[in-house]
Amino acid sequence: MSAQSTKDRLREARRRIASVEKWQLDYLFDLGFQGWVVHMGVIALTSFFLAYSFDYAPWVLFWGAGMAVLSASLAALCRVYVSRQPVPLPSALKAGWAHSAFTALVGLFWGGGAFGAAQGSFQVLLIYTLALGGTALGAVSSQHAMLRSCFISLWTSIPLLAGAHFMHANFPPSAVNASLIMLYALILTILSVRMNDFLFSNVELTRRLDRQLVEMTEITRELDLARRDAEEANLSKSRFLAQASHDLRQPIHAISLFTACLRDAGLGAEEQQMVDNIDRSLHSVSGLFRSLLDIAALDVGKVEAKLVPVAIGEILEDVVRQNAQLAGHAGIRLTRVPCDLWVSADPALLATMAQNIVSNAIKYAPGSKVLIGCRRRGGRLSVEICDQGPGIPQADVGKIFDEFYRVDEPAQRAQEGLGLGLSIVRRLAALQGLEVKVRSVRGQGTRVMIDGLALAGARGAGPRQGPALPAHPLRGLHILLIDDDESVLAATAMLLAKWGCVVSEASRLPEEKTGCDLIVTDFDLGGGYTAAQCLKDIRALEGADIPAVIITGHGEEEVRKQLGDDAVPVLAKPVRPAQLRSTITAQKLMMEAGRTAAQ
Repeated sequence: MSAQSTKDRLREARRRIASVEKWQLDYLFDLGFQGWVVHMGVIALTSFFLAYSFDYAPWVLFWGAGMAVLSASLAALCRVYVSRQPVPLPSALKAGWAHSAFTALVGLFWGGGAFGAAQGSFQVLLIYTLALGGTALGAVSSQHAMLRSCFISLWTSIPLLAGAHFMHANFPPSAVNASLIMLYALILTILSVRMNDFLFSNVELTRRLDRQLVEMTEITRELDLARRDAEEANLSKSRFLAQASHDLRQPIHAISLFTACLRDAGLGAEEQQMVDNIDRSLHSVSGLFRSLLDIAALDVGKVEAKLVPVAIGEILEDVVRQNAQLAGHAGIRLTRVPCDLWVSADPALLATMAQNIVSNAIKYAPGSKVLIGCRRRGGRLSVEICDQGPGIPQADVGKIFDEFYRVDEPAQRAQEGLGLGLSIVRRLAALQGLEVKVRSVRGQGTRVMIDGLALAGARGAGPRQGPALPAHPLRGLHILLIDDDESVLAATAMLLAKWGCVVSEASRLPEEKTGCDLIVTDFDLGGGYTAAQCLKDIRALEGADIPAVIITGHGEEEVRKQLGDDAVPVLAKPVRPAQLRSTITAQKLMMEAGRTAAQ
């Protein structure tokens, strides 16, 4: 230990002796009662020993009585102090000085008694020395919290004991004994300082931990408030998106139907080009809107995967069919390798994943070829979507699944988008226990794989849905069309009429029988009246279990839960005309198959 370090420690010890804190007094008196009770026991034994050795000399009786009174007074002082907690600081300081004063008297009595013991044999002095040395060590253990009392206890008694040994004439090496006793006093002094240092370190550590606990409590409180604010904001966002999912889908859905009608209206080349531009822009807006709604639904935990046997070929065929027109506009040859296998998956989530990947390929690989197919890998099936576009830089491959991340290159920046498509794909894959991988080579193209699809047996119920074929036209199919939005009602009726359907329009439940073959209805018909109740009412009115198609701006899961009928197709707005026609055609084929079977 350096000289400077020793000086610092001595300076710190002097400061602690001069300045006593409230917690030190609390600690001192808390330990003191038991210590002084033990001290009274030592005094009693020592008094009996001295009385026996000196034949009840008066000084022995005086010493024993004085020590008993002082020890009892200190024990009483400790008990009163502890029982009156919390003691105000001024009163505590006075109690501390009283303790030091009584301790000084105890030390003097112990030291004075040593000179009386020295009048006897060395054995008597030795036993007295052991008693005093033990009580001195006890003083260090019980009084180290307040160095003032501890030092007073040591240096009023032990030096006098050393003097008594030095003056003992019956033992020649008395100077050696006195030196060893003073060394013992020094050792106890150092021990008391070390214990005091340790105690102060613990107190400082406790205070620091308390401060950190207060800070952490405050931070936790702030985080809790922030969490509540975030939850409220997220709830507000969810409520907004729920409303937007209906209010914004309506006009997009209507525009999509009107453009489909315009396309078959015998327009000139220039006007037809304008319709194509409107349709492409509408598809872009629809994609952005669906991405926002999908990510919002995932954030609030509303998306749950329900794994069922799915014909993977039908899902991929439907994705190709829905994107055929958009791919044609981009100069892309979109093809699919047929696959007749069935897998265990959530059909809606798997279709969304494939749709997002194909949309990305069409967007970022114009003028190339996009191929969709399946491959067996280790007893499971992998859906692979490959394009021959410019590819993705290796530095960006690991980041393209991050929300709102877009590759920072001119070709990619020129495309519209939010950078959510692949993030949604990965999160939907995780819900189904699947994995999404990407391999890309600059200048050669990109391959996106949906891995881990478990093979399943074919499901017996349900016909295979396919595209609307010329061999099965909709001409003559009587459709009851219900929608409380006049624009959507008019657009849908116009489109169905162009497909050759007979359309009966209504904004709510019709008052009379219509004799319809199929019901096409919006789910939310206003005023709390939904398609679930509407279908029951119409079927009761018509006296027949008429098939239906539901078009909705709400979540499919919520709609199906209220319908309670998985056989009814549910289409999410905005609906592509090809998708609507394909679904209605499938329903017509089912009706014809049912009639044939009945005959």
